[in-house]
Amino acid sequence: MGFGGAVAEVFIPLRSDGEIDEGGFGPMLDFLIRRGVEGIYVGGFGAEAFAFTVEERLRALEAIVRYIGDRVPVAFLVGEVSLRRALEVVREASRIGVDVLAVSQPYPQQFGEGGILDYVCSISKAFGGDVMFYNEPAVGNGLSPSMVIKVLDKCLNIKYFKDSSHDMIGLHTIISAHPEVGVLAGSDGLIYDIMMAGGVGVVSLIINPFPELIVKIVNEVRSGDYASARKTQEFIVRVRSVLKAGGLSGGYRYAMSLVGIDIGKPRPPYEYPDERTREFIRRSLIELGLIKD
Repeated sequence: MGFGGAVAEVFIPLRSDGEIDEGGFGPMLDFLIRRGVEGIYVGGFGAEAFAFTVEERLRALEAIVRYIGDRVPVAFLVGEVSLRRALEVVREASRIGVDVLAVSQPYPQQFGEGGILDYVCSISKAFGGDVMFYNEPAVGNGLSPSMVIKVLDKCLNIKYFKDSSHDMIGLHTIISAHPEVGVLAGSDGLIYDIMMAGGVGVVSLIINPFPELIVKIVNEVRSGDYASARKTQEFIVRVRSVLKAGGLSGGYRYAMSLVGIDIGKPRPPYEYPDERTREFIRRSLIELGLIKD
């Protein structure tokens, strides 16, 4: 089963006391899959990975894999800097039955090339199945295109590359060097650009409250309707700006409550938008035609 298209980087549902809401996974996943989402990405940095222990992220992964079955593939991001701990997580993810293992560069220090290569390739080799390499400069150790190419050269079971660098010139260089690797946009702001450059889809946050919007642009590019896809991308950028007004993740969680999927408020230090910001988001989404008054 390939991995690509409209992929949701899902949040972990939380109760009012900040604990994981086991009953929240089913409604959230059904909402996404019934609207055309093609894959689920668990443990993502954008979906508050740093607010959860590794045990909690694995617990969420197990609940998601169990609920989804074989309906769509599931990826899981290993977010451990300690190689020993990362390898323990790989064993657990393999036991649970994840389809794709994602691994980012070690962070936040500026590690040398040899250390990065050993880290990524050791994790990739331990998994054995399809691996996604993720370049996320926000963790404090953004990788150059030449370094990404070195990783792809050496770690042979990396089949996918998720890019959040916003560096389109660098991405063209990477795609030219490794056209066989499936590239996914790591930003909702560059879905059109990255798919037009040869990418196979997006790992999206906006897809959580508005799955039809992201499924739409992916299908427009796939079908060759590039003029419509470009207009959809412009609209997505407007939606993204509205949701970002709610902080790193709070605006997305609030928007989900507005479409009938309440996954709770984020844990500190992630913030939930205050009343004034929530009203701005709500009114903006009404004006954009995404929700009703």
